[in-house]
Amino acid sequence: MKQRFIILISLLPSVMYHQTVLAQPLNSVYENNSLVSFEKFVYNPDSAFHTSLRPWLTSDLDKTFDYEYEKNRYKISRFIQPETGNLKLKTLNLIFNRSLFVVKRKDYGFTIDPLFDFGYGYDLANERSTWINTRGFIVEGWLGKDFAFSTRFYETQSKVPLWINNYILTRYNMPGQGSVKGYSGDAWDYANASGYISWSPGKFFNFQFGHGKQFWGDGYRSMILSDHSLYHPYFMITTTFWKIKYVNLYSQFSHPDVIDHRTSGDAVFAKKFSTMHYLSFVPWKKLNISLFESIMWAAYDSSYYRGFDFSYLNPVIFYRPVEFNLGSGDNAMIGINARYSPFSRLTLYGQFVFDEFKIKEMTSDAGWVGNKYAWQLGFKSFNPFGLDNLLVQGEVNLVRPYMYSHYLQVQNYSNAREPLAHPSGSNIKEAVAIVKYN
Repeated sequence: MKQRFIILISLLPSVMYHQTVLAQPLNSVYENNSLVSFEKFVYNPDSAFHTSLRPWLTSDLDKTFDYEYEKNRYKISRFIQPETGNLKLKTLNLIFNRSLFVVKRKDYGFTIDPLFDFGYGYDLANERSTWINTRGFIVEGWLGKDFAFSTRFYETQSKVPLWINNYILTRYNMPGQGSVKGYSGDAWDYANASGYISWSPGKFFNFQFGHGKQFWGDGYRSMILSDHSLYHPYFMITTTFWKIKYVNLYSQFSHPDVIDHRTSGDAVFAKKFSTMHYLSFVPWKKLNISLFESIMWAAYDSSYYRGFDFSYLNPVIFYRPVEFNLGSGDNAMIGINARYSPFSRLTLYGQFVFDEFKIKEMTSDAGWVGNKYAWQLGFKSFNPFGLDNLLVQGEVNLVRPYMYSHYLQVQNYSNAREPLAHPSGSNIKEAVAIVKYN
């Protein structure tokens, strides 16, 4: 078993993207360092928010707390003085407080912003310098009150710490960024793009089609679905009514270790599809219980091209009987996520997911290889010691050997050589401690 203890301490200014109209169904920023000021509101015991489905819609956030006010708190007030005609203040206000290019009309609008990430570091143990040079842009907009869109692009060259470099040499992927090519000796060059369109035709439904990522869970890690791997095509239907939020997620993933030679041109990476259901229920405001199921199957095997199996298209169904009646050996998983917020400053959370599981074998303590499961237990403390925007978090994760695997290589729970759940895959015992202050 791998054993790890990770301590992450972050004292960073939070960079928030400027979303012009909150009523539109745009996705919120949900990277870990950007959420400290928002999580304390959605995890409040008086909130019935479905916290484990990320990214969150800004329209949902605005129903829970004054999202516009909290977002504007990141603006630097002394730069908001364009009426003075001071060119320096106008420039600083443009850089730090608003989008670079804004078009806003009664029924439509959009924003365009550049994205940069420049950094330098040094690995003392390995006597190795590190640096990153990222340039990109993001475009967000809306048409009417129910339709929104977003797209972004990054181009990066970087020289990474040795442990990340070893990861790249093993998988030929930059973590979460996709394929790489060599650059200037021992550095790397890579790029990626993502985007989506979002439509909320009424108060019950939201439809999204895009190339992106999702994260399902309340922890730093997710045993169900994380945003660790590369962007992928997806179609997602979210239904919200009463105390329930129900998600149908249809995705296509790639498997670079298996080549599809059926094409007349260059060989392409094998494709696989998944359908996932996630039912989030808030029986009362302090408690959120969610059920999860997924199925993963290869688009092509040695006998025929299967493509997307429409038997898995039914939005309300249990997959295991369907899989059995198809005569297939598809990769099925089920799990549960729970969150309890007993106090305004404390949230407890956990997950349990299993692929194969037999009570008799587990209780016999014989170490049966087929007991494939993973679990997580953790807590978050918001504003402890009266310090606003301070987060203290701790969690323990355990993943059994062979979890997320399958006897058909292309049907394992992965995308582009990277796990879809825990970044290290399986056979893990891990403790995580995080202190974040914005």
